Order: sequence, then structure tokens, then C-alpha cells
Amino acid sequence: MATSTSELLIRLSALAVVIAASFFFSPASSLSGPPPLGKRYRVGGPDGWRVPPPEEKEMYYIKWASPITFFVEDSIEFVYSNDTVIKVSKAGYYHCNETVGIGTGPEPKDGSTLFLLDAPGFAYFASADLAHCAQGQRLIINVLAAEPPAAPSAPSLSPAGAPSSSSTQPDRSAFSPAPGPAPVMEYQSDAGASLLPSVAAAVLVTAAYALVLAAGLII
Repeated sequence: MATSTSELLIRLSALAVVIAASFFFSPASSLSGPPPLGKRYRVGGPDGWRVPPPEEKEMYYIKWASPITFFVEDSIEFVYSNDTVIKVSKAGYYHCNETVGIGTGPEPKDGSTLFLLDAPGFAYFASADLAHCAQGQRLIINVLAAEPPAAPSAPSLSPAGAPSSSSTQPDRSAFSPAPGPAPVMEYQSDAGASLLPSVAAAVLVTAAYALVLAAGLII
């Protein structure tokens, strides 16, 4: 009777350990969610959105934007003091004649405005203060669509047109996944935290096998 009771306890313990191990292996136990879409840029860098120096008024924001490749789903943030920002048309950008658009409006204030780049093509922004716009406080950027994944290359053929002798072994490099997108700005993965569930799961599975083996020896 004592042996049967011990055997039952060992089997129940093994079952509990296996259930706990399956929890750690479940995708629902992931410690980090997907990264946010796109990158976020602060217009003008640390200086923010302001009237540029007179000697740089035509090139100030062009120089800021030129090293950056903007894609759909990226966003740009305007941070300003006693100023405004609006999204304008092409004519409004070149002629500085628009005071109404998507943004903060004509009344100056302190704050920030975030614009999502949701369509490919040129996008135009300016201060709603026409004098500020004429002094160079305006921005033009070219937004690109997301790049499609690269297509897998076809396997090479022999000069006779038939597959080469190595074709019996598939060329794995031809079917390797395309490189993923660039890392998202301000997103960091926690590699150390993700290692803990794997180690714990391995320990639990090992313990489960040991308990099952012990139960078999008792029978």
C-alpha cells in the first residue's frame, strides 16, 4: 500500500512538472512584444524646430533631412517654443503663403507636434508664421514606400541546360530568408531576460524525466 501511494505521488509530481514546463515553452509566455512600427525623428535635432540662422536659412533643414531615408510608417516630431508648425502644400512650401493646414495652427505656443508619414512621396511642412517660413523655417522630405523582400535566386544550371550534379542536394542559400528591416529606433531587446524561461524549462523537463524514471523503478 505504501509503495502504491509513493508511486501515485511521484506520478502526480511528474505531471505537474511537465505542465509547468509546457507553460514556459508556450508562445504566450514571451517577455517582450513586437517593436513599434517605423522610426521617430526629431526635426532639427537637439535644437528643435526654430528659425534657422540667416546665413543658413535656405539649407538649414535640407542639411538636417539629407542624411535620413524616410519610409512610410516613420514619424517626425517638431518641438518648438513660441512657434507653430503646419503641413502645407508644395506651393505653400515654396511661396510661404499658407497659415492653415494640418498641425498647430496660426497661434504660436510651446509644445510639440508629431506627424506620421503614412504615404510615399514628398511631404511639406512650415511655420504658420509667414515671416518665419520666409526666413527658412520650412521642411521638405521625400518619403519612400517600404522595400519589398528580395526574391529567392534560381538554382544554377550546367552548360548543357540540365541541373548540375550538385542539384541532388538543394542549394539552401537560394532559399535563405531575405534580410530583415533595420532595427527600430529606441527599441531594445532584452536578451538576458529571454534566456531565463529557456533555462527554467530545461530544468523542469529534466526533473520530469527523473521523476518518471523513478516511478518506473518503483513498479
